[in-house]
Amino acid sequence: MLQHIRKEYDPLQWKDIWREMILNSMGGSYQSLEELEEDLSSQGLKVVFMIDGLEEIFSQTVTSKTEKNAVVSLCRDMLNEIKIKYQNFGLMVFLRKDMARDAITINFEQFNSLYHSLELRWSSTEALRLAVWLVDQAVPDFYKEEAAIEMAPREVIDRTLHKLWGVKLGKPTSNEANSSRWILAALSDFNGQLQARDIIRFLEKSTVNMGKDIYHDRYLMPVEIKKAVSDCSVEKISEIRQEIKALEPILDKLENAPAEKKILPFHNDTFHLSQTEEKVMKQEGYLRVENDKYYLPEIIRHALKFRYERGSRPKVLSLLLKKGVD
Repeated sequence: MLQHIRKEYDPLQWKDIWREMILNSMGGSYQSLEELEEDLSSQGLKVVFMIDGLEEIFSQTVTSKTEKNAVVSLCRDMLNEIKIKYQNFGLMVFLRKDMARDAITINFEQFNSLYHSLELRWSSTEALRLAVWLVDQAVPDFYKEEAAIEMAPREVIDRTLHKLWGVKLGKPTSNEANSSRWILAALSDFNGQLQARDIIRFLEKSTVNMGKDIYHDRYLMPVEIKKAVSDCSVEKISEIRQEIKALEPILDKLENAPAEKKILPFHNDTFHLSQTEEKVMKQEGYLRVENDKYYLPEIIRHALKFRYERGSRPKVLSLLLKKGVD
């Protein structure tokens, strides 16, 4: 595969390469997809080919013309051909959305609309289920409900997590934020997205230096929770730089700005972000504009060392919660 990336292939050439790879995965027994289709039909068999790990092959991003041609050929041309011409085998491709957007520059919205229902998205309930499962591995009988964790309703998961981080970030009767909602919001971007590794990392950071037991109804205290979010931010932004190369120069601009400018919210002329830079940040969920004021999510704010002007923190969290972090 790597030898192909180094050459300047057009989409038609890449289509031949992908076709050859599919055939080779069957042991080289077939000379064409038509022959494969006929044999599967005669045997009454159905096959699904799966392609994953493209971000590793393309070093997390697609920048060159041949890389873009490779993605377009696979995700548009090859998929369309197989869907139309063959009934006994199919193709499943796992690809990050930003890589598809970078490669499919013409009619991306149409492409996105076509496959939107298949997009892999983690719900907030699934993220909380993972937290319960992880703690249950470390603390015997932490989860005591009859329903299996993966099937338990949200109210059962929430009730169980009260033992971990409390009902609220303070006394249960206080006006502080609901702990589960606050944690999910603080770990998510403005698109409401977070990954399994975000939850795992948060639990690691919040338990590594557990302090004074202020509240006796939980394991994690509010101060440990908030510090863990800050610690997670540093590692998260490092991953973003590696995985979404288009954001790297924008994050550099924000990180290297004078400290007196790093105040949320800011305005469009504070950092002179271009329209393209703004668009990329918004698409990836790391910028939100409300009433001409610019906000960053908590998950990158800490690492970039932005602070709030008076009264802005609740506004940022309310923006995050608007994106379905319930």
